[in-house]
Amino acid sequence: MKTKILLFLSITTLLLSSCSKVQVSQDFDSAYSFANIQAYNWNTDIQDKTTGILQDDELLATRFYNAIDNTLQARGYTLSDAPDFLVSFTYTVTSRLQADSVQPSIGYGYGKYGRYGGVGIQSGTYIRQYDRGLLTINIHDVKDGRLIWKGNGTREVFTHNSPEQLTSYVLDMVQSTLMQFPPSR
Repeated sequence: MKTKILLFLSITTLLLSSCSKVQVSQDFDSAYSFANIQAYNWNTDIQDKTTGILQDDELLATRFYNAIDNTLQARGYTLSDAPDFLVSFTYTVTSRLQADSVQPSIGYGYGKYGRYGGVGIQSGTYIRQYDRGLLTINIHDVKDGRLIWKGNGTREVFTHNSPEQLTSYVLDMVQSTLMQFPPSR
């Protein structure tokens, strides 16, 4: 019996931890043939112009570079001086508000010996402010520099993370976003 419970808890934990919280979207040039691309390099002309959080946080930028390199190489692409496509990325953080309605409710209470009773009514809206990170990965054609694929991944940002948690967060965003590259038709 204990073995079955332990197995159930292990599988449940594995399934819940493998679910990514990254929302992903993509856009691509439908006329471009992605069939024969094998090698990539960084689009330094665009990447060097990056401003904002990546320019201010070199450690975070390095995490994104490494995660993109590792993910592309794990998917069979090679870093080359004679690439088929060029990669660049941006990362921004914006504050968002989330509003949830509180269902109206009425409560009645009474005290000892019929004293101190009362009626309460509740309604309203619960508002929460949070930060959302947006990772945009751009793939450009090496011949003419045009954008051929763009992937966006968004996820809630948590502050005060350890370096390991931050690395895991970055890797999850990159892998989830690049899951859609190359696009299937």
